[in-house]
Amino acid sequence: MLWFRPQPAILISWENRTMIVKKNVWDLLAPVYDLFVKPNRKAYSEMTAMIRRAVKDKEVLELASGTAVISKGIARVTKRTVATDISDNMLGQARKGYVPQQLEIMYADASFLPFDDASFDVVVIANALHIIAAPEQVLGEIKRVLRPGGMLIAPNFIHGEVKGNREIPQKLLVAAGVRFMREWDAESYERFLAANGFKITGKCVLSAVFPLMYAECVPEDSTSLPDYDLFDRLPEEAQYKNWIPTGMVNSLCIATGALAAGSAFVTLAARRKQTFPRSAASFLLGAGTAAVGIAAIWSVYAREQFSYNGERKLSRQIVEGTAKFIDIPDGGVGLDVGCGSGALTIACAKRNPGAKVIGIDRWGMEYASFSKSLCEKNAECEGAANTEFRDGNAVKLDFPDESFDAVMSNYVYHNISGVNKQKLLLETLRVLKKGGTFAIHDIMLSARFGDMTAFARKLKDMGYEKVELIDTTDGFFMSEKEAFLLMLKGSVLLVGKK
Repeated sequence: MLWFRPQPAILISWENRTMIVKKNVWDLLAPVYDLFVKPNRKAYSEMTAMIRRAVKDKEVLELASGTAVISKGIARVTKRTVATDISDNMLGQARKGYVPQQLEIMYADASFLPFDDASFDVVVIANALHIIAAPEQVLGEIKRVLRPGGMLIAPNFIHGEVKGNREIPQKLLVAAGVRFMREWDAESYERFLAANGFKITGKCVLSAVFPLMYAECVPEDSTSLPDYDLFDRLPEEAQYKNWIPTGMVNSLCIATGALAAGSAFVTLAARRKQTFPRSAASFLLGAGTAAVGIAAIWSVYAREQFSYNGERKLSRQIVEGTAKFIDIPDGGVGLDVGCGSGALTIACAKRNPGAKVIGIDRWGMEYASFSKSLCEKNAECEGAANTEFRDGNAVKLDFPDESFDAVMSNYVYHNISGVNKQKLLLETLRVLKKGGTFAIHDIMLSARFGDMTAFARKLKDMGYEKVELIDTTDGFFMSEKEAFLLMLKGSVLLVGKK
């Protein structure tokens, strides 16, 4: 639990007037802030991976978090993460989309933190000290809220090395009202941290639009040092495959290019000698190019939305949201039907560490990048030793009745053709013990699944203790607009207790 201090009375000094102006600027920039981050995506990805290693199982505070890009990227490996900012609009943007369960988002002024002394193991402030009027005061507050042995992670753009075209983004920010209070190079930034009581334990410069100096620091009187070297190989991340395969995206893009080239060739030929066959061919090729091009654009968009490492992280939100409905007693066993790359199996296993979760799949050619070995590797990366993966078929499960304490599935049954979907659901529920929980998420349109309201009543008539249908397209996992654009209209969670 975090204990909050009463805020001091603040005189409207020049520094505070500057902060008020900045708050208004960041409120205005909030809707487009992530566009400024995108050109630095590679550097941010490297930086987040390094931070993730340093904050595992710790309580973390991020200051000036903006839209919480970093906090969202690290929170799931922490004990708790608190992302703070002075801009209400930035915080509003941060609360949209995927928010890990370990993450709290709240207002706080970095110069007057509302937390008790020694409240956090790690404080992160990324790319903010150079735009704060009194960064010395912020570092003093950071030192106060750090626990003994705590760490400051303070990556910052090095403005002294900005040259050529790199000046353009800086000029755009200045034009928008952002004032750069300090312009450090690597050496002067290190001196600044040392002058304010922090010694650097690890540092490197990452390539970005603005060169980015990554710095891990401890208070100057601290005897604690990280148990790793900054340049050690970073732990491998789980590779949860995208629901839109790379091959599909590449094929559509190549097809669009080929059709466009063919259309151009036929159009030029038709102009030279106007004939009906060539004109018709030109029209058909043009229409085909447009159709396949739209499909290619959609596939790129959908892949980005579903990506576990993208900005939206819709797949992660759905998987972790579904896992919240699964409770397995210690010593119990759960079953994930159609586990793919193991995401839901692992999420449920991590939520139920005293139980075991088995994931089954047929791993067909239509999803060639998904495999049993990938699931096992992902479980190892996530530290989910309480998992097991087997070959299996949802149509006929190779388990006796009432074998499992929980069953779960995510977007599987709608892909199985030629089989009654309600029979598939009953086959999954057949292996669930009485008193066990279930969570099955799928596109349950009546054209595919029949009358699901009547099916829910049928389960209750069969003696099920609890049965609920949750529309996940009304903001539960996604908006109606997202569901329409991503072809997920009709997504429903069937949850309950047998």
